[in-house]
Amino acid sequence: MRSKSTEERSRRWHPAMPWLAAGLLAAMLSAAYAQYPGHIDTRKKKGPSPRAIAVLEWTGQPGKPSASRMIPISVFDGETYQPGGLYLARPEPLALEPGTEYVLQQAGIAKGLFDVASAQDQQGYWFGYGSWRQMAPPPRPHPLKPARVMPQVVKDADDGRPHFKRRDSGSSSPASTPAPSSQAPSSQAPPADPDRPTLSRRTGSSGDNGGTQTSSQSGSSTSTPGGSGSASNTGAPPADPDRPTLRRRAGDDSPSFAPPGPETAIGGPDPDRPHLSYGSNNPTGAKFEEPKLTGTPSDLQQMIAVSDAVDREPHPFGYSWANPGDAAKMQTQMEALALKALAPPPPAAKTAKSSTAAARARSHTTAATAHRARKAAAPPPPELTDERFNAYELTYGSGATLIFSARNTDATGKARYVTLIAQPDFDGVPHVIFQSVTDDTHLDATPRMRLVDAVDARANNRGDLVFELRGRRDRQFAIYEVAGGRVQQIFTTGSLPEGRAG
Repeated sequence: MRSKSTEERSRRWHPAMPWLAAGLLAAMLSAAYAQYPGHIDTRKKKGPSPRAIAVLEWTGQPGKPSASRMIPISVFDGETYQPGGLYLARPEPLALEPGTEYVLQQAGIAKGLFDVASAQDQQGYWFGYGSWRQMAPPPRPHPLKPARVMPQVVKDADDGRPHFKRRDSGSSSPASTPAPSSQAPSSQAPPADPDRPTLSRRTGSSGDNGGTQTSSQSGSSTSTPGGSGSASNTGAPPADPDRPTLRRRAGDDSPSFAPPGPETAIGGPDPDRPHLSYGSNNPTGAKFEEPKLTGTPSDLQQMIAVSDAVDREPHPFGYSWANPGDAAKMQTQMEALALKALAPPPPAAKTAKSSTAAARARSHTTAATAHRARKAAAPPPPELTDERFNAYELTYGSGATLIFSARNTDATGKARYVTLIAQPDFDGVPHVIFQSVTDDTHLDATPRMRLVDAVDARANNRGDLVFELRGRRDRQFAIYEVAGGRVQQIFTTGSLPEGRAG
């Protein structure tokens, strides 16, 4: 048996007891919160829409080509560029799925539509084939119809002084205003408004006693479509003649219809697979043979194509000159810069020994020889051929971005190629911010740059430049960004087959 002092010490309050209790309570609460994951949002957030960029190549007339093909370049998934010829291939890539619709653009302006019907793998790269369609004309505005009730001008006796709203009755006390009565004479009722909308009530609706009784009587004697009994026995409501129906394809009685086309992925179709814009006419259901372009003929034409599942506002990139003559003046200045870039480099500096020997040799020359040397005609400047000049406004209010490319062939038949990207200053003098010069013997190391067009590749209202990099044995497509007075290559495709020029 414990003593009294021992029991008192056991019941004595200790200062650390509240802290121990608080720690135990915190441990219990943390364990409880660890078991509860919180509110889980089961709704899937829809990611950004992918945007595919491609190049349509064709021969013949625009809109009615004799042969054509679609070359995918890139697919921007909202964060990075993906290769258009490989992204989500199943087996054809996402950019060339049958039924995908591309909008053909020229400097950001829509010029037509191209529906992909099939895709083929040629030496490791996919090409699309389909049909070129014209843009649908804008809908015509409906003509205005005269109103049934002509407007009338109501004159009010107003002296122009501000006043408060008064009651119609002569009594100033609200208690003297007579209460509305349901049995008021018809002469005090307001006139009917001819423009007041009215609702027509269907016979047999729940708001009509007679109609309810009629519908119940008619429903008791109406049989089901199968003829197995009356509607009152089965409990089914009568058929609604105003019920909307969806249009189904002929011969399709199933409640759901799967889109055509084989699916080679393991486990069936992917519900989270992104998709691009699909056209109205899908020729995958029937046999469709389109003229396929092969090789790179000399009369090859190119145009940018864009496919996006989201309808976006068009952004034109063509630069509008304040004076029509300014474009010709700027092109002349760009030609001068191109000739300067094509000029041969100056000879290397001579050594001191060679310069001394040359000075001694010049001292023994006669005056007649020096005179003939000064009279010698200078070599003519190189002639430029295959000139292309484009001016873009890549962002709103950013000024002009000039692209000039040309070719020069010397007496030996050797061709040299130049491509310049310049931006004019406040005085209208263009300054070169990018330059590419190459010749036939160096195309493998430095390919020839041929501008395709400007396009909004990332759906950010900023134009990027798409170039074709053509070498001797292959070719590629690259996207260049112009920002801050600098030009940077941000994406390039793999090597395309049949890249040699015709």
